[in-house]
Amino acid sequence: MRFAKRQRLLDRASFERVQGGASTLKASSRHFTVLVCARAAPAPARLGVIASRRVGSAVHRSRAKRLVREFFRARAAAFGAVDIVVIVKSGAHELSAAEAAAELASALTRTKTVAP
Repeated sequence: MRFAKRQRLLDRASFERVQGGASTLKASSRHFTVLVCARAAPAPARLGVIASRRVGSAVHRSRAKRLVREFFRARAAAFGAVDIVVIVKSGAHELSAAEAAAELASALTRTKTVAP
């Protein structure tokens, strides 16, 4: 299944709205920081992933982003009309898909975006 364009945060303004919004909810885990901001219009959830050079090489950053996108693809219908930004921290590329999913699910549960 492809990560559709309508499921992505595409421009800087969208990322800044989520990162700096007054209604943004934030939760962190060892390898991820999750920011969630509700959208006004009923629409599918959108995801943005930030992986800076501190995470590691391009290969490591890409693997970490793949893990986040795969988690989102599998559960996108459960999120509702929200924008989600995931900031990847160092070491995330070493996680298995199940470990990454567990960390992300825990963080999203703490933001009350999805039920436990």
